[in-house]
Amino acid sequence: MHRSLAACLLALSIEAYAEPENNIDCANAFSTPDIEQCASISLENTEKELNLTYKKLVENLSQPNTEYENYTEYRKKLLTAQRAWITFREADCAAQYEMHRSGTIRNSIYLACKEERAKQRIKELQNYAPY
Repeated sequence: MHRSLAACLLALSIEAYAEPENNIDCANAFSTPDIEQCASISLENTEKELNLTYKKLVENLSQPNTEYENYTEYRKKLLTAQRAWITFREADCAAQYEMHRSGTIRNSIYLACKEERAKQRIKELQNYAPY
């Protein structure tokens, strides 16, 4: 009997966890878990945009080298820069998280930091030439 009750509770908790994220009204989110979930959804969307922007830039730089343009070197340097940016963003946002470690808002601060940095990076990548 205990096993079936445990299995039932586990199934219900998995089902509740698997509910679509869009059930939350993010414009009116009030509780810390709802705010964090909305921040997570927003970050995920921004990350998708960042990845598409980066891929588009790499595609534009994926052409044969010419006498005047070394696209292979451009892509290599871009990859190095992107990896450094990822390291920077993680360290920067971790520092902000640490500064708010004792508060319940720490996760929201961390997620917002990552999203803000991603939006900045999207603009930076869009300003690369040739894009």
